[in-house]
Amino acid sequence: MRCAPQTLHDLRICLDHCPADMKVEVKRDVPVIAKTVADLRSLATWPPGLILNFPRPGDRYPESVVEVEAS
Repeated sequence: MRCAPQTLHDLRICLDHCPADMKVEVKRDVPVIAKTVADLRSLATWPPGLILNFPRPGDRYPESVVEVEAS
């Protein structure tokens, strides 16, 4: 699934069903530092124009990751 959160509140809603320990992969040239979903949830700011790619609910396996990329 793709999500383009505009605010931190939107980001947290997009990640609502992801486990805190799910891995995060940040693409090159994206100004975010995060290794897990918990790290994303604890960010103080969310840069505009970023997109999250994550598995659909029910499709979450241990190897699943949330990807953060520029639009």
